[in-house]
Amino acid sequence: MSKPYYTVETIEAGNSIGYLVKRCGGLMTQLAERRFESTSVSFTQWLVLMRLNGRDEPISATQLSKELCHDMGALTRVVDDLERRGLVARERSRRDRRAVELAITAAGRREADSGKRVIVELLNELTEHYSATELSTLVGLLQRMLSVLQSAADASAPSPVPAVRTTTGRHRKAKSGAAT
Repeated sequence: MSKPYYTVETIEAGNSIGYLVKRCGGLMTQLAERRFESTSVSFTQWLVLMRLNGRDEPISATQLSKELCHDMGALTRVVDDLERRGLVARERSRRDRRAVELAITAAGRREADSGKRVIVELLNELTEHYSATELSTLVGLLQRMLSVLQSAADASAPSPVPAVRTTTGRHRKAKSGAAT
């Protein structure tokens, strides 16, 4: 794009991709949570189950938190509940026995599959005003935007900072550029 789409003079909520996507996501979550009230899991719990169901290998809670853009504290409570109900299991990592990873159980897979009907019904209701061509275009553009955003997020991720021991024996992160 040769000329920037946004300028200080033209940017407003109604034409901001960030605002519109965030607002759509928030409304979608509200609607989905209401629909999932009639099931045995919440929409948030179903998202966790679906993410785990789509993986061949267990995943760390940290990675799951990043992929779902969910706060670690809140995610821990969701996972604790799913584990109590036998839908998720915490397992020792095969790569690092000190680490714990999350895996979906057979009961969790059944629950994830069951929730698909609820979300499919909701999505079909919300998209009935669009043609198949419009939906394909929208999905393609959103997938492209996700890829661009993920690349930008990966490029701007801070590099790990080594920990240094303080005079009290505690560890702290070293300041950028500081000798260790």
